[in-house]
Amino acid sequence: MRKSLLASIAFLAATPLLAALPKGWVGRETCATCHEDTAKAFVAGPHGRAMAERAPKNLLKLEGSALDLSCESCHGPGEAHANDPSTTNIRTLKGASTREASAGCVLCHAAQKEGLAMRTPAHERAGIACLDCHVSGHAAPAAEPLLARPRATLCTPCHATEAAQFALPYAHREGTRPFECTSCHSVHGGTTVRGRIEEDGQQRCVTCHTEKAGPHVYPHPPLAVDGCAACHRPHGSPNPFMLTRPSTTQLCLECHTDTPSFHDLSQPAFRSCVSCHEAVHGSQRDPKLFQE
Repeated sequence: MRKSLLASIAFLAATPLLAALPKGWVGRETCATCHEDTAKAFVAGPHGRAMAERAPKNLLKLEGSALDLSCESCHGPGEAHANDPSTTNIRTLKGASTREASAGCVLCHAAQKEGLAMRTPAHERAGIACLDCHVSGHAAPAAEPLLARPRATLCTPCHATEAAQFALPYAHREGTRPFECTSCHSVHGGTTVRGRIEEDGQQRCVTCHTEKAGPHVYPHPPLAVDGCAACHRPHGSPNPFMLTRPSTTQLCLECHTDTPSFHDLSQPAFRSCVSCHEAVHGSQRDPKLFQE
């Protein structure tokens, strides 16, 4: 009698969600009876380990860990599939768009989904979904956090132009390796990861280029409009200073078409604007940017 009671207690302790599962759900243990290897790989992987430590606060507010609900959180209720193992009665990546297959991700990652829509709306409009960039966690990822490809090549399939610019003579590189996109860009938003350079103008750049930060008594007006990208190409350029034009003369004349008459541009001395107007990022003493 005592052994039977202990066995019953142990069974109940091991299955805390049986009475609390939503209608149509069967639980992870049922899924594992057919998908044993897949279930074991998921539990041992980074996604499974993280879910095991967390309660499903953003999911269904059930007791237990998020891992207990992991299979059906992503693949949908499993009762029909358990009774009739078919790919038509369960959510799978095969035969479904990545947007459909990614539907389960937002149950736990609601904040990232909202950040994606707000931070990079073009991704949302283009139909970019979680599993276009991330893997589900059943197998080892190419890079963390659960990325489908290494960080250096993750964005290049869509952003081929920017990737090619890193191969130009002067680019943001660390040795021969281009900077990772997430060094400056944030897909999901947030306060700890630097955002898009277009949103905050020069603020993204001065995180590294602190000597250009200011504030200046006499700032260079383009900085307030387009930030550093008004004059510089952030990914790469043929110009040593990563300018948008081959020379400073061509760049400055785009805005400064009303140069004084004594600026004889046929003379080399007047074609080197920064020889005199050296404070191109802003000056504390001179409105014409002659001095820092």
